Amino acid sequence: MTSPGTVLVVDDERPFFETYQDILVPEGYRVEWAPDRKTAQARLQESSWDVVVLDQRLQGSSGGDSGIDLISEIVLTGAKVIVATAYADAKMIERAFKDGAYDYLEKVPTLPMMLRIKVRNASEAVRERRLASLTQAQREKEIQDLWADCRSETNGNRKGRLLEELLVLLFKTVPGLMNTSTNRTSADEEIDIVIRNESQDPFWARESSSYILVECKNWSKHVGPGELVIFRDKLWNRGGRCRLGFFVAAGGFTEGFHTRSATFRKDDHLVVAIGPTELDALVRSTNRNETFKKLHEDAVMSGNGPA
Repeated sequence: MTSPGTVLVVDDERPFFETYQDILVPEGYRVEWAPDRKTAQARLQESSWDVVVLDQRLQGSSGGDSGIDLISEIVLTGAKVIVATAYADAKMIERAFKDGAYDYLEKVPTLPMMLRIKVRNASEAVRERRLASLTQAQREKEIQDLWADCRSETNGNRKGRLLEELLVLLFKTVPGLMNTSTNRTSADEEIDIVIRNESQDPFWARESSSYILVECKNWSKHVGPGELVIFRDKLWNRGGRCRLGFFVAAGGFTEGFHTRSATFRKDDHLVVAIGPTELDALVRSTNRNETFKKLHEDAVMSGNGPA
């Protein structure tokens, strides 16, 4: 299995690598460094990478654009290339895209924000392409491996990314429930996963929810009712287009979470709670469409749904 969220930084200046690392590691990416062309070529042969952040001028400000010469080699490995430059010009950008670059990043004050966005978009593109190429047997193996890795991972940021990747794959096994994006952040909220509901199955089609939100908590401790309230606000803020949400907690829920969820009976929004037992059932299921339906029905019957 290709480990999700892998980034190789090719830059001859260690401070830039450390900056990228400080920005991306808290997002759950595994970030490694190649300080020169030879090391980069070796790392590309040793491992698979989702994204390569490539310095335009590996020889420094006085050298040539040797970083650009690596683009075609990197593209052949299947990774997405983001060219990082402090000297952006039209000629360089044109050449980078001609050689197969996915995007470019300027080394300016907005770098942290733009790096997160560009790496996320590139990583999602690689994931979608990879998942589309999997056979059913390969997809099932990846689901099993992701669940095992998620349970054994000790780094909280990495565990969160693995959990989100697992949920994306689980929903992809249900026809018509299409993953739209992960980790969308606005000024005042972050959404882990957005699912577009295009199902022709009468069960899902009768949902008035055009979109389904998925919240993933990788905590080792139980999740309490305060997090539920925040998640319900995210549903309400979607202008009526999102009335269904799945709240996934790898460490389970407090009794107060379920008690509070039963009080939300004045509208037609529904939150389906998925703890470690339910996650394990989904991973092991041979018909996840029916398993998701059962979890939905259980949430309604337990008082978690509309009155």
